[in-house]
Amino acid sequence: MHSCLTRGDYARIYEWFDCATPLPFDCGTLCGKQCCTEWDEGVGMYLYPGEDAMFTGDEDWLVYERHRTSDYEFCPEWNGELTFIVCKPPCPREHRPVECRTFPLTPHLTAEGQLEFQLDEDGLHLCPLVQAQDMSLLKEEFVFGVQRAWEILLTDPLIRADVNWRSRLRDVAAHEPWKKLLKRKDV
Repeated sequence: MHSCLTRGDYARIYEWFDCATPLPFDCGTLCGKQCCTEWDEGVGMYLYPGEDAMFTGDEDWLVYERHRTSDYEFCPEWNGELTFIVCKPPCPREHRPVECRTFPLTPHLTAEGQLEFQLDEDGLHLCPLVQAQDMSLLKEEFVFGVQRAWEILLTDPLIRADVNWRSRLRDVAAHEPWKKLLKRKDV
């Protein structure tokens, strides 16, 4: 798949997160760096369209796979192949992909197209920040960096289509009965 984003766009996004972290300290001390490990065999992530330009394909700390979009569930606009990576710890922090740099936040487009952020429920089983369900715990500097990054990423029509598709899936899932278990109650 062809992206309109350049290696320079991704390099700028990566640079913003070289020092920006969700908390004033290494959040990995809360969970034993669960999101930075292969917490289950074969767990990895897809690089966004164009993001593979940030990697040589020869990194000894990554396992690369090419996946056809037709073999998996992706937004309808995504056709062709994507790069799937599995990290072999330790993962060099300065080379983390976008998904790692912006975690535990995930972008959400409202039905009107407004960009918002939510805690990434895919990390519910391993991240204390997602489990806390309280975005106010995150440093403002980090949230601002995530906002800037996604404003650039969403200029790519393929990435925007994917975020919109995932947002609509979350909108539907928000009404599922088990979601009530995630609502915080003030005691």
